[in-house]
Amino acid sequence: MVPSTAPVTPRIARENLCMMPSTRLIARQWAKHGSCMTKRPETYFAVTRVLWESLRIPDYDRISREEGLTAGRIRQAFADANPGWSAAQIGVQLNERSWLEELRLCYGPRFRPTRCDDRRYGARDNASAKIWRGL
Repeated sequence: MVPSTAPVTPRIARENLCMMPSTRLIARQWAKHGSCMTKRPETYFAVTRVLWESLRIPDYDRISREEGLTAGRIRQAFADANPGWSAAQIGVQLNERSWLEELRLCYGPRFRPTRCDDRRYGARDNASAKIWRGL
């Protein structure tokens, strides 16, 4: 399929801010992933919403207070909260100061969890990690 050039409208962006923290990220995800999947951003974000709503977010505030927190612990907490997911299917992106920046959930072509490749897996399990708790 030829990637779609359909734009992400302000309405589509507003409707999806609960899943992604910025309109810039919404547009990027559409351009990178959705535009090859379907011709319409609405379709891509409908599928994304179904996947998002199936997930449970662990209590990362509590986990952030654990001594010796690692990328592996962050991965395992997500897997424990989501039946059908294993730690190998969850990428953990840390910045240069070990702060958690992103979880990358690895899906296969049929929208099922799949093992992450090395690039998406990110930090090794034993890497020290910190989670920002806000102000």
